[in-house]
Formats: sequence, C-alpha cells, structure tokens
Amino acid sequence: MITLSQETVVGTETPTADGAFRDIALCHYTDYSQPPAYKAALDVRTTGAKKLVGDKLKVELSQQFANQSLPGKDTDPVERSQQFANQSLPGKDTDHVEPRKNLMKDNVDEFRVCNNPNHHESSVTEILANSKLTHAEIGIKCREISGHSRGSEYSNGLSFHRTKSNHMWNALELDDQWYLLDACWGAGTVNLQEKIFVPSYDDFFFFTDPENFIETHWPDDPIWQLLKSPVSFQAFEQNVFKTSEFFKLCLSVISPKDFYLKTDHGQVQVSLGCSKPMEFSYKIYNLSNNERHLVEKMYGILTMHHLSMTLRVIPPVEGLFELMIFARPMDNKDIYKWVCSYQIDCTQAKCSDLLIGNPFHFWGLHQNAKDFGVSGYNYEEDLIVASSSLSVIFKTLRPLLAMYELVHKKLTGPLSKKCFVSHIEETQLSCHLLFPYLGYYRLSLFVKDVNREHYKNAANLLIQCTNPINHNELYPSDLSIHCGPGLNSKVNGLKDPSHLHPVINTTSGACTISFHTSSATELLATLEENKGKTNLSSLDRYCLVTHLEHKISVSLHLPLSGYYKLSIFAKSQGKSQEFSHVCDYVIRCFADTQLLPFPKVYSGWRQGCILLHPRAGLLEAESWETFRVKIPGAYKVVVIGPKKTELQLIQNKIWEGKVFTGSPGSLIKLAVKLAQHSTTMDIMMSFKSQTNPNNIDGSSG
Repeated sequence: MITLSQETVVGTETPTADGAFRDIALCHYTDYSQPPAYKAALDVRTTGAKKLVGDKLKVELSQQFANQSLPGKDTDPVERSQQFANQSLPGKDTDHVEPRKNLMKDNVDEFRVCNNPNHHESSVTEILANSKLTHAEIGIKCREISGHSRGSEYSNGLSFHRTKSNHMWNALELDDQWYLLDACWGAGTVNLQEKIFVPSYDDFFFFTDPENFIETHWPDDPIWQLLKSPVSFQAFEQNVFKTSEFFKLCLSVISPKDFYLKTDHGQVQVSLGCSKPMEFSYKIYNLSNNERHLVEKMYGILTMHHLSMTLRVIPPVEGLFELMIFARPMDNKDIYKWVCSYQIDCTQAKCSDLLIGNPFHFWGLHQNAKDFGVSGYNYEEDLIVASSSLSVIFKTLRPLLAMYELVHKKLTGPLSKKCFVSHIEETQLSCHLLFPYLGYYRLSLFVKDVNREHYKNAANLLIQCTNPINHNELYPSDLSIHCGPGLNSKVNGLKDPSHLHPVINTTSGACTISFHTSSATELLATLEENKGKTNLSSLDRYCLVTHLEHKISVSLHLPLSGYYKLSIFAKSQGKSQEFSHVCDYVIRCFADTQLLPFPKVYSGWRQGCILLHPRAGLLEAESWETFRVKIPGAYKVVVIGPKKTELQLIQNKIWEGKVFTGSPGSLIKLAVKLAQHSTTMDIMMSFKSQTNPNNIDGSSG
C-alpha cells in the first residue's frame, strides 16, 4: 500500500509581480520498503488578474525535484542514456562529452526513473491515481496520460510494434489551458551499474512545448498530443531520437528525418542545423550480440558550416550501428552534450582501408575560419579524390602566414615535408601536394596574422590518393613556407616576377627568373639538388645573378634531370648588412642533355654587369672564343689567358673581342680597369678550357 508521507509535502506561497500568489506543492509518495517515485501537484491561485504558469514556477518546482534523493532500487527503468565522463576527445585540445549533467564512466548505462508502468514494486499507475486525488484536493485538474516514450528499446533496434504502453505522464489544466509534464524524466536518472539514483534536474520536461514533447512521448489517446495535427504512431516511431539538449540548443534536423538509416554504397550522411554557431562531436557504436563496441572516430567525416553540420559515416563492417551526436555552443569550453541519435544498418561495407584519424574533430573549414582570415577553398567535397598530385587553394580576407601538416599512416615526418609546397600570396594560400602512398591523407592548415605569434587550425581536408607517385619524384626537402613569389617577396622589394608559380618545369635545362626592384636591392641565390650534392661542379656555379638598375634576373643551367631547390635572398643597401630569405622555387628539369656551369664570379661583378658570351664557364681548348660583356664605368676590359686580349668598346656599351682558349686546363680571367689612372685591375670572372667541355671534370674557372 502506497501512502502519502505528509512531512515531505512542501508548500510555498510566492508573490508575483502582479500580486498573484502561486502555491507549489511537491508530493513525495513512498512506501518505505518500495523505491519511491515523484509526481507534482501544482496549485496556482490568483488574487487579481489570472496568470499562466511561467518560468519562475517551473524553476521553483524543478529545484525541489532536484534537491530530493532516491534510493537506487529501480530495477527496470526504460530510457537509457550513455555517459561519457572525463573522456578526452582525440585532439590537440581536451574536450569532454556527456549526455547528462552527472558524469560517470564511459559505457555506463543510465536510465530515467518512473518509466515502467508494470514495475512490480512501485506502480506508476497507483502513484498517478493518488496524485490525481491530491491535485483535485488543491483545485487543479490533472490527467494521467498513458502511452509510449522513446528510450532504449528503440535505440537497440526494436520497434514498439504497437505493444502495450510503456510509460505514463501528466497533463495539468491551468487557466483553461492544458500543459504537459513528466516529473519522472525531469527528476533524474538511475545508474544501473552502481544501482544508484543520480539527480539530474532537467526542466525541459515541465510544461514542454507539445511540438517538442511529442518527440519522446506518444499518448495512447492522440487528443493528449495537444497538437492541431496529431502525429501518427509510425511517424513518432521513425523520427530521429532527440534529447532535451537538442531543443535547448535550438538545433534542427536537416536530413534525414528518420531514426533508422540504411547505408547507400556503404555510407550514410546526416545534417543538423543550428540557430547560432555550434561545435559538434560524435560517437559510433557497433551493436552486436546485445553489446555495444566503440568504433574508431575515423569512420566519421564531420564537416562544420556556419549554421549547420554534415556528418558522413562509413561503417567499417556490415551490421547495426548506433550514432550519437553531441554539441556545445561555439567557443564554450563546457563538455559536449548528447543531442540526438541515429541507428545505422550497414548492409554492405565499402570501406576497404582505414580512414585517417583527425585530432581536430572536424573536416573542411573551421566554423570561425573567416575570423581567422580564410573565406573558402577550391573544393566542396568532404572527401577529395586525387591521383598522384593535388593543388588546394585557400582564399584569404587579409594577408596571412600559413603552415601545413600532411598525415598518412605510412608517412614519416621528414618524408611528409617533401610532399607539399606552400605558396603564400596576399589574397590566397596555395598548397601543391604529391602523394607517395595509396590511401587516405589528412591535410591540416594552420594560419596566423603576419604580426601574431600563434597559429590556429583553420581547415582539415580528407584526401584519398588512387595512384601514388614515385618517391624519387617528391619535392626537395627543407622547403620554406614561402615558395614562389608572394607576400614575402613584396616585403623585400621584389615585384612583377617572371614566374608566378612556385614550381617551374624546364625541358631544356635552362631557366631565367626575373624580378623588378629598386636599385638599392641586392640579390643572392643558391641552388640545391634533390638528392644532395653531386659529383659535378658546385651547384652554385649553375646559378648566375644579374643586377640591372631596376631588374634582377637569376639564370639557371641544370646539370641533370631531376628536382632542384632554388633559394633567393635579398638585402637593401643602407637598411641591413645581412641577406634575408625571400622565397624558394622548385625547379623540375626534364632535359636529356646536361648544361655547362657558368663561369666563376668574383665580388667585382656588380650591378649593371652583363655576361653576353660565352655563358658557360668551360670552354673548348685550342679554340677562339668571342667574348662580349657589358660593364658600366669600365675604362679597360682585358681577357687574360694563354694570351692577353684587350676587348674593344662597340655600340650599346658592349665590350667585345676574340680570345684564344689555349691548351686544356688553361685558366682564363676577365679583368677590368675601373679608374682612368688606376694601376691595378679587378678580376670579374674566370673560365677554364677543356678538351671536351661536355665531359665535366668537377671544376670550371
């Protein structure tokens, strides 16, 4: 026999702003040998203008529920929710996921109380009957409503099939209007593993909007839906399972609307909308043999948008899966809250390879990417399929610096650095990728403003390579984040580059890169081959810098086919005594023949000096060679070799003359007298004669 415990009846009389008084009574029904349950009896008496129950009433009532405790003897509750306490989401930051207020160990089942009308110890029907009498005594019309509640029986893949009702709740009439409430669901949950009641006050289930209440409570009598257009049982059963947090966070289901999903080509996709920027997370469980096993997060592809999210799930095997989605407001460091669930039936698994893990929780652009300065990129897919190479271009709202991280399960750190080229421009960031392995890659973009200290993760792209490249064809190592002309070259006074792309292809082995600049800028260039130093002449001899008044050119003669790194440095006269790095170029040479190195250049070779002929530093022995150079301010130009030859000044300020190269191994020097009465001459460059210049012996000049 269940009796009313008088000492637990709490009455409060609270004056409202308009002079009305609200009496709130919390009735605690208990048989001390039985597990108790709660129902609320509300009396709203007005002295003045009548007033509907408002937020204050709900809060006062709910707080009284939350302040009570229940012994954990409820052995057959219905609704189960999974707790995820203090479990770090994988990633650079530490976030936590929890469906309810109280934290417990992962995979602990928790059920809402008062959810079984056939409980052998405490009948909800008896409780509600006594509750009805109490409501009548204090002047409130109260109805107990029987029906179905959405809980674990459907989450585990079992349809109700119009079985006997599994739950009861209340409807109250206040000022000629009916309201719905479920005090059991609002009071707390039961931890079945610990067999204790966990108070977790949830005011959502008090005076809930009927359009939201129908998501989890379907009455046997459709009139108690309190809706103009009643929802059918089939629609109720098929709707996405939503928790109270779903409505509190003002979320919406974009697609699909059904709870039970079947894979199409091995995958499903769900989309949720939000009224303000949110952060999302998820968990996937494999359901088999009445057990739940956590599936690796990499089998989901979560893409965030400003006011929506898209999650693609690619189950690793056939079978039944549970998808739980969590959310929290953007930039809120609270734990994620469970908001909804789906059930996925994978009839044919298509994921033959492991997807790549993502510690940053999302794919695509960050929801705050525009705040970071990134407005978009040149792909819309959440999975980009590429052959052996790919170019990704991110549009920017202001000048940014960028760094990248490329990850593959077989890719090591040093090798990954040879897989991409970073090109930073004022209005865009480009990343040119090469893929040495088959399978899935993660490309993460990190950006910062030019004068800021810390980088922020702005995007994570999932890429699938279908035809990997040969490892010998990867980019040179140790490339700068500044490859090609762009933001850094302009800062250093180099403008209007001849080559806009950071990767230059040549089939002849020759290439000349030029910039426009002020007369006060000096340039230095170094050349490195992909495989390191060769047995040929120093690679610096295959690079010649020519300074004109407002133009600087870097000429290259590449000795072999392959990949090269060209590094450019600059300094401005009067500003700095040190050269600073400007940018790198990647030079890909596809020439069948090797070119000869340039002559050795000395410090006297300065602005305005131009070598017209010969351009090679190795000359055929025992032959006559025509020398043609431009040297501003020169009074006399002489070539000193086996014979001394004085060059003559002709039109266009060119010095010209015929020079005998002499026997193999002869050293030939170009000397200049820069003052009319000077008794000395400056050596500008040197050449060397060989029997067969194409057979390079490792030195020239």
